[in-house]
Amino acid sequence: MFSVIFDMDGTLLDTQRICIPAWDWAGKNQGYQNVGKYIPNVCGTNENGWTRFLLQKFPQIDMARFKSDAREYIVKNLVVRFKPGAKELLQYLKTRNVKIGLATGTSRRSVEHHLKAVGIANIFDATVCGTEVANGKPAPDVFLETARQLGVDPEKCFVFEDSENGIRAAAAAGMKAIGIADIKPFCDEVKNLMYCEFEDMHQAIDMFETM
Repeated sequence: MFSVIFDMDGTLLDTQRICIPAWDWAGKNQGYQNVGKYIPNVCGTNENGWTRFLLQKFPQIDMARFKSDAREYIVKNLVVRFKPGAKELLQYLKTRNVKIGLATGTSRRSVEHHLKAVGIANIFDATVCGTEVANGKPAPDVFLETARQLGVDPEKCFVFEDSENGIRAAAAAGMKAIGIADIKPFCDEVKNLMYCEFEDMHQAIDMFETM
């Protein structure tokens, strides 16, 4: 029997795109323009990963203020919604008694808020956040830890991801990576690491029906 692991932002939930204007706003408050254009470079990474990236680009930035301002923008403007087909796929997997996990670079606080907002706070059999493992995506740590908590072998796991770093991490974990692009199309190198690519999660139900 297979198991399924989901990324959250940009994969299950339409919560990735708002980071672009949030970063633009937080950067502008310190005199930096168009910081949001770098979001595609760090999609899938944990807070430590994107913090290092920004400090390389903007060594003088007040990172604590930047994070606070970006968080303020997101809190004021975010409406948490499912990506197309996500709710239906989760319901389908539960009816088949498939173990499902969540493996995200996002903080535990954000995960709890977002899942509660869409009514799936208790649906996952395991949930692992980026700050709870040693290395963020593209390292495989978060996926391997999720599989460990699920009690399943990595090679029996399908992973749904919207980011190139997430696909790389899933492949490094020995899992079957399914790509569903969000704010950036996948490059050819990453496509070669995928088990398959879908436009949305409705297609995944048809695939699992054959298994």
